[in-house]
Amino acid sequence: MDAPLYPPAQQFTPPRRLPRLLGTKDTAIADLKAIPEAWAIILAEIPNVEARIGNDMIKPHLGNFSFRSLVQFGVVKPDMLDRVDVKLKALGER
Repeated sequence: MDAPLYPPAQQFTPPRRLPRLLGTKDTAIADLKAIPEAWAIILAEIPNVEARIGNDMIKPHLGNFSFRSLVQFGVVKPDMLDRVDVKLKALGER
């Protein structure tokens, strides 16, 4: 049996992120990288963050991982993320 052929989508609209408070628990790392103000906070508070998340195993998953999800692997420490969360909250909804 042949697999069915499906025509391409005519009106696909990619999903978009709605404004909300940012945090290290439930905001994807890729989303934080896309917001310059938020990424500046990350760079200031987490030393060598690019080296920590830049390896080939983690890079493809930055849209799925939050910084808090990487604590268990020793990539970042909770006290760093606590400082980041305070500053991200001060940015308001993005």
